[in-house]
Amino acid sequence: MKQKEIRPVSRKEAQSFAVTVLEKNDHARVTGIQYVGGGSFGFVYKAEIDKAPLTVIMKACRTEGICAREASELALLGADSLIKIPKVYFTFLATAEIPMDFIAMECVPGTNCFTDFAKLLNSKKTKERFADEITTIMRHWHAQTNDKFGLIGHAVNDEWLDYYQPFASEILDCARSLSTDGKLEKNVLDAMERAWAAFDYIFSEKVEKPSLIHGDLNVMNIMSDKRLRPLAIIDPLESKWADPEYELFQLRNLTGDRFGLYETYKAKYPVSEKCDLKTSFYALYHEVYAYIISGTKVNFILQPLVKRMNRELDQCNL
Repeated sequence: MKQKEIRPVSRKEAQSFAVTVLEKNDHARVTGIQYVGGGSFGFVYKAEIDKAPLTVIMKACRTEGICAREASELALLGADSLIKIPKVYFTFLATAEIPMDFIAMECVPGTNCFTDFAKLLNSKKTKERFADEITTIMRHWHAQTNDKFGLIGHAVNDEWLDYYQPFASEILDCARSLSTDGKLEKNVLDAMERAWAAFDYIFSEKVEKPSLIHGDLNVMNIMSDKRLRPLAIIDPLESKWADPEYELFQLRNLTGDRFGLYETYKAKYPVSEKCDLKTSFYALYHEVYAYIISGTKVNFILQPLVKRMNRELDQCNL
């Protein structure tokens, strides 16, 4: 595993490309477009067009392959879901003239539950209802099973660790190289090495069945109204047939703990004995993986994960 190349396209350039792609592929005239957000992997625009559906979300991806994969993930998640999943209109692969992939999709209602900080001011009872609804939605996906573990469309492993252990090992090897090059802090690599030394203990409990997971189900990707009524879930990332607990660490990222999402899931549904330890491992390794594939290191997320990993290992005397 090597750090992926990030396409050097500015937000302004990507917006211009989005207009061109939408007009050529949808045979519509764009009457207005605005930047509405983005993250490690690209830019998102809301475009107004002169025919139905009138409004389209255009996601510009800065790394290769993400848009096509996300389209298939949205289709699978939306096929049997308790909540709205955006419909995909089309995907576009980069060309010499337009050096970015795009996915055009339905504009869903609501605002995300991270950047709309006013949602944190809702009552405890409202947050509890929200956590109950979101975890029920998650569990519906987790109850969907498959014969094999692995990425959607490429699930070939009989056991979860046959997929996950080599994957985690590749992340660690890349992290070592990044640390040597001065691109990753020593305390991050130290925590990863410490956790890796305890891998057999952390993952001693067998995962019985592959569960469908969204892959990036944190509060940034949950859309709701102002009273925290869930309206849609967006932006899957490498959805898998996986250990369902591989999904749970995302519930604690950003402001997730302020809504009690992780603890609500654990209270409602069976989890493994080492769930807290496992999810700490998953969280740390995933965040470093996100840095590898996106080129963006988010230390306000990463450093708390280092502390949590070390704390969990301390509690187990590892």
